[in-house]
Amino acid sequence: MHEEQRGVVTVVAAFHVGPDHLDTVLPVVAACVKASRQEATNLSYTCRRDLGDPTRFVFIEQWRSLAAIRAHETLPHFLAMKALFDRGLAGPPAVTFLSDVDILS
Repeated sequence: MHEEQRGVVTVVAAFHVGPDHLDTVLPVVAACVKASRQEATNLSYTCRRDLGDPTRFVFIEQWRSLAAIRAHETLPHFLAMKALFDRGLAGPPAVTFLSDVDILS
């Protein structure tokens, strides 16, 4: 992703939580979702659970810019979730940053 990108950015982040960490991770994820939705530069922020795999979660987020995401990543609610993920995920998350394609919009 180009750092100079300034339009709306969609983030899709998928991750697996270790089964023994679900009870610890879920409240922290819920707190991060709630706080992230209050950020002025956030347009949409959801976390969904995979119906076929209860340890797999997918974040779908929309932000005003890449700079907004970078600012979000410095806030306490994100850092708390990241710290917990460092201990509770079953492997690294898969994160994709997306922008609109003008001809498809």
